[in-house]
Amino acid sequence: MAKVTVSFAALLIVLGCVGYFGTTPQPAESGAAAPTEETSGDTAEQSDPAKRSVTALIPAFVGGILLIFGLLAFNEGMRKHAMHGAAMIGLLGFLAGAGRGSMGIGKFLSGDPSLNQRSFAFVWLMALLCLVFLIMCINSFIQTRKRREQAAAN
Repeated sequence: MAKVTVSFAALLIVLGCVGYFGTTPQPAESGAAAPTEETSGDTAEQSDPAKRSVTALIPAFVGGILLIFGLLAFNEGMRKHAMHGAAMIGLLGFLAGAGRGSMGIGKFLSGDPSLNQRSFAFVWLMALLCLVFLIMCINSFIQTRKRREQAAAN
């Protein structure tokens, strides 16, 4: 599971970096109002790197913590504690992503143009990655316990 943890950490770090450094979302083509002086200034601010929100890096922060736990898990003596810590971070990442993403579901289903589709997708991607990682951790814990019990019985 140490390699799996490092792999999921890398995916989350990439997701956070793409979310932060990636291109700004394009305005909607159909039904969009013509840009005015007020909205044209907003577009310039969104593409300005100094105006980027650090919250887009949250998946990278979660991935960084997972990376530390994954590297610690390569040490046999620290594996159990590191993997339990990694599972906890996976749970917190899932809860944070799903909690934040659920706030935009109403806007998404109604087609509200004020919803930042890109941000909405990235939040749910983080939640999905963390959930898959957490399920894999729980499965690994169950299999390890079964192996340990079977070895003790023999």
